[in-house]
Order: sequence, then C-alpha cells, then structure tokens
Amino acid sequence: MIDLLWLLLPIAAASGWWAAQYRSTGRVGSFVRNAEYFKGLNYLIDDKPDQAIEVFTRMADVDRDTAEIHLALGNLFRRRGEVDRAIHVHGSLIARANLTADQRYRATLELGEDYLRAGLFDRAEALLRDLVDQPAHTEIALSRLIYIFQQEKDWRQAMTYCDRLEDISGESQRRQTAHFCCELAEEAIRQQQEAEARAWLQDALARDPNCTRASLLLGRLAMRAGHHQAAIVAFQAVERQDRGYLSEVIAPLGQCYGALGRLDEWIACLREIQERDHGARITDALAEWLLRQEGEDAALRFLEHELRNYPTLLGLRRLVELKLARGEGAKHADLQALHCISTQMLNSAARYRCDHCGFVAKSLHWCCPSCQQWNTSKPLPDLVMKTSA
Repeated sequence: MIDLLWLLLPIAAASGWWAAQYRSTGRVGSFVRNAEYFKGLNYLIDDKPDQAIEVFTRMADVDRDTAEIHLALGNLFRRRGEVDRAIHVHGSLIARANLTADQRYRATLELGEDYLRAGLFDRAEALLRDLVDQPAHTEIALSRLIYIFQQEKDWRQAMTYCDRLEDISGESQRRQTAHFCCELAEEAIRQQQEAEARAWLQDALARDPNCTRASLLLGRLAMRAGHHQAAIVAFQAVERQDRGYLSEVIAPLGQCYGALGRLDEWIACLREIQERDHGARITDALAEWLLRQEGEDAALRFLEHELRNYPTLLGLRRLVELKLARGEGAKHADLQALHCISTQMLNSAARYRCDHCGFVAKSLHWCCPSCQQWNTSKPLPDLVMKTSA
C-alpha cells in the first residue's frame, strides 16, 4: 500500500499545481475544485488510494486542458496494471490539438510504454520510432526498441539500435551485442550454415573478447567438423574469459582428448584444473576419468582425500557409487539409501543462478528470464566448503 501511495504523489503534485493556477486566476468554481483536490489528498493520507484515484480522475475529466494530470493519471493506471485505462487516457491526450510539442512527445512515450505493457509490440514500435530523433527522448526510445527487438528475436535490428545507443550514451553495449551475434550464429547452425555461424562468432569475440558463449559455440562447431584440436583451443579459452563457466567445458574437453587418444594428457590437465578449482563437477569428472584409466582404487583414493577437504554432494554420490560397486547384499542398504537421497537432491537442485537478480534455474539461460541481463547466469558450485585446518 505504501508503494501505491508513492505512485499517487505525481497526481497530487500535478493537481496541486492545477489548484494553484485556479487560485491565481480567480475563475468561477475554483474553490469547489480546490476542495476536490484537498479531498483527494485526504484520501491519500487516510490510506484510501481507490477513492483518491476516483477524485483525481473526476478532476481530470472536468478540466480537459490540464495535460499534466492526465499524464500522471495514465502512468498510475499502467503501474497498477490497468493498461486499458492507461491507453485510453494517454491516447485521448495525444488526440488534443492544444498540446505543446514537449507534452505531445511525453504522451507518445507514455502510450508506447502502455502498449509495451500490453504486449502490443507493433504499436509500441511505431510510436517509439517517432521519438528516436527527439534528443530529450532518444535514449529511452532506443532502449525500449532494443527490448522489443529482443522479444521478437530480431537480432540484427537489436544490434543496430544497441550500436546507436552506445554512440549516444557512451555506455558500452558490447557484451549485449556479442550475445546477439551468438543468437544469429545459433540460427545459422540450425540451418547448417556453419561458415556464416563462424563469422558471427568471430564478430561476437571482436565485440567482447570475454564472450564465453562464443568460445563454447566455436568449440562445438569444431567438434562437429572433427577438428578436435581446434575445439580444445576454443574450450580452453573459457577459463581465461570467465572461470565461472569452466565446468561447462569439462565434458566436451574430455571427449576431444579422448578422440585424439590423449587421455593421459587429459587427466594431467584435469588434475591441474582441479588444483585451482575444487568445484563439484570438476571433481566428479576427474574421478570418472581416473576410474576409466587407472582403476577403482585410484578413483576411491582421490575422492576420499578430496571430500575430506572439499565436501560436495556430487562428489559424495560418486564415492557412494564406487563403494556400492565393490559390495553386495543387505549390509549396503544404507549406502543405497544415501545414493538415492543424494541423486534426488541433485536432480531437484538448481544448477545456475543469476549474479544480478538471484534467479535460479536448472538450465543455462544466457539472458536471465527475470532481469533480462545477459551473461549473468553462472553455474552454482554445489556447496563447496573448504574445511578449517
């Protein structure tokens, strides 16, 4: 309710200005209108926002010349979710012939915001394009158009307007446009246009050298073509770009080294990585490859030592699996229960979290569904805790 009162303050301020104007001009009926204004304020003070809106709406209907009240009232309706009423208020305001240029541009922007909230992107786009060349509204119009093109997956248009916004505002949009290039690359991959996909990915890295998504896609393209050494180079770049995504390349890196017959080198590489990062997925991967190459005893020794210092749920499940593989009979029922519980917990747990808003998910979203920020969702570390010495 307090938030709603703050939203009503612009209405009160606009109405106060309006009331002051009437007091100074001495028009007939001004005292009555002033009384309505104070009545609306009293409703605000008494925490009765619906009655306050009714009063201010009635004032706006009486005085058709007061654009400020209509702008604020329409904005309030939109924020309350009454988009149809907001569209009606702002649309009626634009239809007037006596607006100043600034009032008309502001009303156009507000109506564009109304259409955006209603999901009418084509109508919003038409209005916002008219505002792009108005210096006072250029940046906000460009940002809203970029949002529309992202929703419509028109990545080329979104990139064009991002570049223009960067030129005007001086604020870098390169991380965002690098992901637009990656989106275009993925479209090309689906259409089996691999040369075009590589061109878009190189453009992404030119815009943002730390674009891990581009490196991941380049690695996968190289794997598909059978160029495993090139894939290794692309995947290894991820750790330099953003260590938060390192766990995403462990599995494909293992496949590449395996295809080249260099598993001993891969295990040595994994050990080196694991010394820097004791994350659950890296520990689990190293245990799996040790099991394949050096046997059960080597994998068990590694896990028992690692989990004493860096306990993780994924590592625990792997250890239980190895223990179960060694034994038979009812005496291992407790291990089977522990394996079942740990598996259920891992299957139900979120794997990624947005560093910007905290949104969690089981799959990787390069654009956070909650806050719409790019490249902020990172793999969770699976409760890694270093024990005290």
